[in-house]
Amino acid sequence: MSEDPELQALTSVNSALQGLDGDAQKRVLDYVAKKLGLDLDTSHSNRTRDGFEAPFANEPGTRADTQSSGDTDDELDGISPVAKKWMRRSGLSINELGQIFSLGVDDIDVVAKSVPGSSVRERVRSVTLLKGLTSYLSSGVARITSEQIKEACLHYDAYDGGNHSKYIKSIAAELNANKVGEFTLTARGITSATELVKQMLGLTENGK
Repeated sequence: MSEDPELQALTSVNSALQGLDGDAQKRVLDYVAKKLGLDLDTSHSNRTRDGFEAPFANEPGTRADTQSSGDTDDELDGISPVAKKWMRRSGLSINELGQIFSLGVDDIDVVAKSVPGSSVRERVRSVTLLKGLTSYLSSGVARITSEQIKEACLHYDAYDGGNHSKYIKSIAAELNANKVGEFTLTARGITSATELVKQMLGLTENGK
């Protein structure tokens, strides 16, 4: 599956702006818009709680248009605008994702009974990708900590203390180490996580 350049850019921008206050976010966006020669209309109130524009809040498949796909406002409550766009492009519904994640709550988590993988190493990868998606769904940034990964691995029989760090390093193409104890799924990682979710739902030829 090819990586969507627009979605990749949105994820990167959202991640970069997360640590800034609303005024700083606007200054950054205004500067980039001027550099690119873009005319952005920031007069309306279509902003996220972090202060910057949600550029696709009125596109099909997002909160403003979810009734057409069967997803209600209440069901999509707590899902980030970036993740809503990802859901639409991936062809995934709230009901399907609800089989794997605890949606509709403050802290979205993995609730699947099991994760793919015939070995501990494979299950570590599955757990890490899914945990990254939980953060992506709630905040729009697929950022997770080593402690969150370890806790989930223990739950899904995917923890080998002597080899855990090695298994995490083996998926470096899908997982960036931001700082000690913190990681973010790369664009490739989000693509892999999407394929994994579809596999778990039986939506691919590899689905069980």
